[in-house]
Amino acid sequence: MKNKLINFLTTELSAWPVLIIAYYAITAKPTGQWQLIFNLPVSWLTSSYLLAFPLLLTNVPKLRRNPLKMSSLSVQASLKYHSRLNERAKRWDDEMNLAIFLLERGSLMLFSEPLLLFLMSYRGMCWLHHFL
Repeated sequence: MKNKLINFLTTELSAWPVLIIAYYAITAKPTGQWQLIFNLPVSWLTSSYLLAFPLLLTNVPKLRRNPLKMSSLSVQASLKYHSRLNERAKRWDDEMNLAIFLLERGSLMLFSEPLLLFLMSYRGMCWLHHFL
């Protein structure tokens, strides 16, 4: 139970920056002023963040792992020869991996409702086909 709660919280936190950026892009005034508005795109964004995204990652655990990992040639060479010369390149790789992870999680969060709908309809068709 504790691991499920931790997984749920980390899932929510990983998509939080994209939620804030997308909400600001949808609702900001042309002057750039932040405003609190509740309309159809915001409700879709909120329901996607709170319901569909965690359900999608719960039903498809392969999506929890980030398939895109960046490793520069200088870091690979320093690992091969046990050198500590490229600490800056390793730190840059870590920062890029974090940015790629947040971008991947954010885009997955934005498209989670249609993906979850497709997954549910596919499983429903398989279930129906099994009984016919």
